[in-house]
Amino acid sequence: MQTQDTLTSLCEKYCLGKMQGEALPAEGGLLHRMYHVVTDRGAYAVKLLNPDIMKRPAALRNMTTSERIAEAMAAYGRKEDTGFGTSQSGDAIPAVPALKFQERHVLVLKEDDVPQYALVYPWLEARSLFAPDIGVIHCRRVGRILGLIHHADLQPKEIGELPEKEEEMRPLYDWQGYLSLAGQQQASWRFNYEAMLPDLLRWDRAAVDAMKTLQSRQVISHRDLDPKNILWQGTDPLIIDWEAAGYVNPWQELLEVLNYWGREESGGYDPCLCQAILQEYRQYMDLREVDWTPVFACSYDGMLGWLEYTLKKALGLEGDDPVQGINQLLSTYRELRFYDAHTQTLREMIVG
Repeated sequence: MQTQDTLTSLCEKYCLGKMQGEALPAEGGLLHRMYHVVTDRGAYAVKLLNPDIMKRPAALRNMTTSERIAEAMAAYGRKEDTGFGTSQSGDAIPAVPALKFQERHVLVLKEDDVPQYALVYPWLEARSLFAPDIGVIHCRRVGRILGLIHHADLQPKEIGELPEKEEEMRPLYDWQGYLSLAGQQQASWRFNYEAMLPDLLRWDRAAVDAMKTLQSRQVISHRDLDPKNILWQGTDPLIIDWEAAGYVNPWQELLEVLNYWGREESGGYDPCLCQAILQEYRQYMDLREVDWTPVFACSYDGMLGWLEYTLKKALGLEGDDPVQGINQLLSTYRELRFYDAHTQTLREMIVG
């Protein structure tokens, strides 16, 4: 079934209205396909979920749980007349969950006996911001929201289903095994990857060793608050794409947010942006007794996990775009190198 036919069928099945013209591709992350769909009943952002990802045993459950988390976050601190945009209350978390149809967030169509899953959101006239357009006021908003999310400390009863909590340490990634596969395929990038190995092995070992310490303090949060996942209407933020939501150590996520939002366009960290995040965050969370050594060691974990996924794409083990995987592999490694070179600066900003 072609994409336009899929979207037409989705609109008919879930009573979204009659489509007005063709749906247009929209920005919506690297894993799934997003479309701007206009019907006679409204405008929507429709995310067609990647079938390869949705084949994974826990994928549907995790996707459903993540949207329940977004829904619970959106309800936190919200007054009855609170909506999106300038009507947000001071203690509201501006989460944007998928719309529910027939009491479901994750919608499904059958295509030749292969299910096509989808999420439908209200279409928002808003945009993402990146350096150099990120300013102090944006970082204050981000720091406040992160503090609110962590302070909320949502419990399973508020979500309706418990997200999976990783009680056991993940194993080390098989970096050497991927090098062997790259050699067998005579991959053009294998020598670049081989040069990365000492760093990857070192960062991975340190992260895994630190995980047990950090798992003793976890909250339910977004876990991917990079600039592409926050839309802005003026200076009002809207948090989208809760797919990665689940348990995380709050200090680890704080470091990730500082790395995403506190960067200068020319490189390095901007003290004003970082302090704006930290000042607002400290209104909700006390950082005075934090042991930052394991936190910094574990803060590489998210980027390492993404780099491993890009390796699988580059090797043809995931998805159908190895060229994209190669490009993402190289760019993610550059990000890790940057972060590694600047962790001491970041630590000094936090600890003082």
